[in-house]
Formats: sequence, structure tokens, C-alpha cells
Amino acid sequence: MTYPGDQPPHPGTPPRQQPAAAHPFGDHGGLDGPVKGRDLLRSCWSLLKSDRELLLLPVMAAVGGAIAMAIFFVPGVLVMVSHGSEGAAKGWIYAGAIIGGFVASAIAIFFQAALVFGANERADGGDPTVGSTVRAAWGKIGKILGWAALTTVVGSLIRAVQERAGFLGGLIGFLGGVAWSIATFLAVPVVVAENAGPVEAVKRSSALIRQTWGLGLRSTLRWGLIQLAFMVVPVLALFGGFALISRGGAAVGLGIALTALALVALVVLSIAFAAVGQYARAMLYRYATGRPVPGLDPRLLAGAFAPKKDKGRFA
Repeated sequence: MTYPGDQPPHPGTPPRQQPAAAHPFGDHGGLDGPVKGRDLLRSCWSLLKSDRELLLLPVMAAVGGAIAMAIFFVPGVLVMVSHGSEGAAKGWIYAGAIIGGFVASAIAIFFQAALVFGANERADGGDPTVGSTVRAAWGKIGKILGWAALTTVVGSLIRAVQERAGFLGGLIGFLGGVAWSIATFLAVPVVVAENAGPVEAVKRSSALIRQTWGLGLRSTLRWGLIQLAFMVVPVLALFGGFALISRGGAAVGLGIALTALALVALVVLSIAFAAVGQYARAMLYRYATGRPVPGLDPRLLAGAFAPKKDKGRFA
């Protein structure tokens, strides 16, 4: 099957990039020294700031997901508290977790797709808004629900293996989770750009990664570690706030203020990383399919994955 924007590169060779014309993003290239994962995040953040209203999309996803889990999961917890943890109560918990997880996943993927639409529209010279991206994502709602169902099933299977097979199950689950994360790294952009179903999206995402970056890969995009580094200070502030509150007296007011500021900082950081991470995936998809990626140095995208035997470090 032929996909739009396909280039037939040799395995492991990045597709030829089209020359980028002048663009509202401007130029964020000019890298000196080794390419690092945080450089891609920094550049994508600079691009995303051109459409700051799109940061509302991960906020909507977080609120919607929390509401979904509260509606479907909390009733099961209440049944367990009032009737014990046996029999029907466990059934309520499991059913609520599965249904709530699916709905929360569908909501998250919906707004991820909306952000990908926005990134593509901006890269193609348009001017995306929250309304335009949400309408575009709604046009793919069937595919989005299918992808959410598949991710919920796979996630549940991985957790079941980890919980029921001891140490070996934990190891298998971890390796399976890593393999699934890499194989599906570009799945949402594939669904958006190619109207692919869930299974086709996995195959296409995996094929794009193999064709563009090669086989036997490890991701150099250590976004989790970068996010953790940013969150160290707010987490320490959160514990400091709790400590001040527990002391009582005049320190309580300061503790409440410190705790509130820390929580706000953690929420803001989570939203920012969710947005820039999905934006970067959209740009990586464009790179892998030979579409222009204005405002980004191609070396940032070429270094997103590296052979496992490569001892070079990308942070």
C-alpha cells in the first residue's frame, strides 16, 4: 500500500528532506556539538509557543481523563470500602478500571490527535486554533476510539503479566512495554495523517521507524528523565510545604502557600511536557515521511533513535 509522502530510503537512511522556505517559525537550527534529545524538545517548544492556545489541549485531556476515572472507577472503590474486597466488589473495581481506563485513554488520544493536527497545520503554513484542531480530530473519532481500545487492551495485558508472573513477568512486561512504546511512537500522527486503523497504525509506525532510523533501536529521547529533572524542585517544595503544615502554628500559612505553588508548578510542567512531546512526534512523523519540517534542524530528528550497540549518549 502506498502512503502519501512516502520516500523509498534504504533501511537506516533518513529520507531526503525538502528544502524549507521562509516560515513564521523562524530558524532554530545552528547546532554545535552532539545532538541531544533535549535539543529537540527545546526547539519544538519554541515552535509550539507560536500557537500557545494549543496548550489548552493537554489541559482539556487531563480534566476529561480525571472526570472519566472518577465516574467509572470511584464507584467501585466505594463498593469495596463498604462491602469489603471480595466478590462483587472486585468485579466493580476491575470493570471500573477497564472502562474508565478506556474512556480516559480515548480522551487523551483525541486531544493528542488535535495537537498533531495543529502541528501539521502550522508546518504547512496555516494558523491553527483550538477550535480547528478539535473539529479535525472529531473527524477521526472512529479511528481514535479504535486506537484507544487497542492501547487499553495491550496495557491491561502487560500489567497482568507484570502482576501475576513474579520477577520474570515484571521483566517481560517491562521489555514488552519498551518494545510497544517504540513500535507505536508515531501511531497517533499516522492515524491523523493517513486515517489508519489501530493495527495498521502499529504496523505503519513501526515500519517508518525501521525505514528511517534502522533496526535494533533505542530511543535517545529521554523525555521522562528530563521531565523528572524539572520536577525535582517542585516535589521538594511540596514535601517542604507538607512539613511546614505538620508543624502547625504560624508555619501553616506558609506551608499551604508553598504546597499550592508546588502543585501548580507540577501541573504546568506536566501539561507542557505532554504538549511538546506530542508536537515532537508530529515533527518526527513528517521527517520520516519526507514532509518539510520548517524551523527544525534535521539532525535533531535524525538523532531521535540510535542503534543499541552505539555507546554514544543522548540526553
